Amino acid sequence: MKTLTCLALAFALAASLAHAQGPAALADRLERLSPLSPLAATSLFTDLQVLGEQVLLVGQGGRVLLRAVDGSLRQAQVPVEVLLTAVHFIDAQQGWAVGHDGVILHSVDGGRSWNKQLDGRAINVLAQAWAEAEVARLNAANSAAAGDEALDTALANAQFALEDIQAGSQYGPSRPLLDVWFRNAQEGWSVGAYGMFLHTVDGGQHWQFHAGPDNPERLHLNSVLGLADGVLLVAGEGGQLYRSSADGQGWQALASGTADSLYKLMQLNSGQLLALGFGGTLLSSEDQGASWQRLAVPTRASLYGGAQLTDGSLLLSGQGGVLLHSDDGRRFELWQLRGKKNAWLGVAETAPGQLLLSGNSGLLALSLAELKEKKQ
Repeated sequence: MKTLTCLALAFALAASLAHAQGPAALADRLERLSPLSPLAATSLFTDLQVLGEQVLLVGQGGRVLLRAVDGSLRQAQVPVEVLLTAVHFIDAQQGWAVGHDGVILHSVDGGRSWNKQLDGRAINVLAQAWAEAEVARLNAANSAAAGDEALDTALANAQFALEDIQAGSQYGPSRPLLDVWFRNAQEGWSVGAYGMFLHTVDGGQHWQFHAGPDNPERLHLNSVLGLADGVLLVAGEGGQLYRSSADGQGWQALASGTADSLYKLMQLNSGQLLALGFGGTLLSSEDQGASWQRLAVPTRASLYGGAQLTDGSLLLSGQGGVLLHSDDGRRFELWQLRGKKNAWLGVAETAPGQLLLSGNSGLLALSLAELKEKKQ
């Protein structure tokens, strides 16, 4: 049996709560402030980003933690109590975080405080309006071109999407968003469970629900990443990889060579792209995501996060305390701290040679030299 990852477990828990507690319980946590706690640093943290001389982490119960270079911690004011899954800042001040129940949060003060821009209740309305319009459009096109198999298939997919959205809406704002990426202060994208794909062109004041990549089975979209040349990439469940050179308006499905779910996209300083996934899956692209090749790694543990260090080397993090180190982004050595079997979901370099690992048991700060010395 495949081992559930921390994110998958959190997702399954949220789904079970949606069914057991109903819309009211979900709505409550969209209105509750994330509780301040002296034990916040021991929480599950799903994503992190270096912002100048501090690291910002997001995770369990809507918690956002700011860690300074001296190790001091500050918990931010957050207006929701849902699991936050991803964060992206475009500079040291302005950023967005997304999470369960369709939450999108925005900060303009370096993550010290947050405002809610969107949640799953509004997404349900946007999604149903989009699906109804698609069914009406395709019905009209199908009437004008009876017998067109492609139109028949598209109409059946749109009707399925509408029924799925209507059914999901009965449980309230229960669909998680899993990643977010902004090109600048105005334009950004967020992706999530069941193929959710959202786009904004005004900094998140208004979000639009889009069809996104061709995904009739509505598999989860786990990661979104934009490149400097305007290319947009999406990775997800079942080895899905998609590429758009038209701001997400048109998509090319890519051959990933795997059916394993992909959890994270990242780009190295050299321009090399990596896709990290289930069971030690690690894919590489040298042509802006047009084609991908699998890299050999000495582990079958799922890979979730990573960072390129100031010395140019690469450190990836994963399930069971696994860390992978590479000097060239192609050949990897397995590192694992003795006695540490928890999942590392993210890694950051807080200063040259100083590392911060985050995961399902909170934070661990240590130097690169210590890591090399303590590894198995």
